Amino acid sequence: MRLRLVTVIALLRAGSTIATGSQQPFDAYESSSATQPILTPEFGKAVQEIMDAHLIPGLTLAVVRKDGLSEFGAWGKKSEDGAAVTTDTLFNIGSCSKAFLAAAIGLLIDDYAHGRNATPLPSGLPTLTWKTKVADILPDDWELSDPWATEKANLIDILSHQSGLPSHDLAYKPGNSTLSATRNLRNLRPSYELRESYLYNNQMYMVGAQIVTALSGVSFVEFVEGRIFKPLNMTSSTYSVNAAIKSGKASQTWDPTGRLIPHWIKENYTDLMAGPGGVISNVEELSAWVKVHLNGGVDPRTNTTVVPPSALEAATSAHSIADSTPQSSVYSIRGYGMGWARFSYAGHDFIQHTGGAPGVSATIAAALGDGIAVIALVNADLKQPVMIDLSFVIARKLFGMPDALEALPEPNVPHNPESLPAWPAPHRVDMACEMDAAPAADLTGTYDDLGYGSLTLCSAQSESSACQSVLRDLRSIEGTSGVHNLTAGYLFAAWESVFTHHVVLVPLAERRFLLMAGTVYPAGYGRNTTPFAHWLGPPDSVEFVLRDDGSVKGFGIGAVGERGGYGSVEDDAEVWFVKRDKN
Repeated sequence: MRLRLVTVIALLRAGSTIATGSQQPFDAYESSSATQPILTPEFGKAVQEIMDAHLIPGLTLAVVRKDGLSEFGAWGKKSEDGAAVTTDTLFNIGSCSKAFLAAAIGLLIDDYAHGRNATPLPSGLPTLTWKTKVADILPDDWELSDPWATEKANLIDILSHQSGLPSHDLAYKPGNSTLSATRNLRNLRPSYELRESYLYNNQMYMVGAQIVTALSGVSFVEFVEGRIFKPLNMTSSTYSVNAAIKSGKASQTWDPTGRLIPHWIKENYTDLMAGPGGVISNVEELSAWVKVHLNGGVDPRTNTTVVPPSALEAATSAHSIADSTPQSSVYSIRGYGMGWARFSYAGHDFIQHTGGAPGVSATIAAALGDGIAVIALVNADLKQPVMIDLSFVIARKLFGMPDALEALPEPNVPHNPESLPAWPAPHRVDMACEMDAAPAADLTGTYDDLGYGSLTLCSAQSESSACQSVLRDLRSIEGTSGVHNLTAGYLFAAWESVFTHHVVLVPLAERRFLLMAGTVYPAGYGRNTTPFAHWLGPPDSVEFVLRDDGSVKGFGIGAVGERGGYGSVEDDAEVWFVKRDKN
């Protein structure tokens, strides 16, 4: 913590004196004011200190001003070979992509309002607005487990995270589409009633992408490319990881400890993940996107409207309360619009979103009334808090706020899961206390859940070829990565989802476990062939339930309290797997 504070102070005090150095040069574009530059070489040295302290391989920054002046900076490496990050290096931006989905729906609403629509609305639907019911748009595909929520949920509800469904991020798999994900929602349990609470959910942005596809006559990806990327000259920006790699501009990705890992998004689920987290871009092109927000939907370079002002207002206005109490006196409470959070910091009105996934950390923050924004992209996961700190240090310098530590509380936007699944520090998976022996009941076997599919739990004693294959992977990391002694009551399985290949159940008590989900790399990755694991987190709770005769009925996953905590594990769990009869 002290290092983080000292670095923040150093950044605040980094002046505008030009100094020599080996960093990627800072570029200023369209300078139309005498505003003092922020991204000076001296400031860059302080940025490098942050990177060294927090194991950040590569970082790019943009300081965007409404009047046209932008500054770009780049540090570190984009490849295992040591190729330098540049300001046009491409990064996946994770959940910062959600704003593009909200804008796309806003464009559709405007199209229908002005007779520019490519397809007619579904029968019986006279117009399209933000309060249009999802069931009226996708009558054959939309259904939740709660009939009332199915009937009443509108576009604002699902895009402001008020659907009542928890993340269920392990329920969607490679090969799924936005259509199949939408149809699977009926099989997933809610944690709250509709509009009862803010609860972050990526799958509602898959539904949003499906709506764009259904109403526009083209795929969601094609719609954004044609209506947003092309007008803004975002020629390198893409939803295709293969295209990004082929361009030679894509950064490789690392885990929080510095291990190289594969790109999390794969070409075969571009359609599925485009809405919630699929944009691949760079700070130069994202600055054009942000300038549209600073200028009320207008591209200042061409003086043309790219996103209707009404759409921007709807997306950036708070519709749900994400944090009901401020973190400190300099923050307001935090609301959530559609693809943007909304709050004030030290009296300045901000929209902001973060993005996180394996190998991805991003943040975009814009002070609309002040006409300034900061973009930060990193090629490693779990770096969002550092990037948020850095963004607000830059904002304070732009605001001319004092440098004194006592006047500047450490910046840290209230925690929120504005990302693809949160990825914990490695030590977070070492909390379990192993049992001395395996549970009395045989917990191994195949379990089923309609929303998640089938899962075959194994133990170190399991003899099937499938179980032995998973065991070999886990043996490679035994003694590390939270996996200490596989013979001491551990259970494990292969679990293919967008984010995982393996799950491990670490024993706590006779029928209670911690679930770790992620990917084991038994042969390492890249040039480092040392085995390691990259876990999705934080670990979730698991509890098995036995029948009166001692046989296993099933197990529940999830925080019981969110569903009320007044019933049984079977009733309260976010996910309930039923054990399959061996016969």
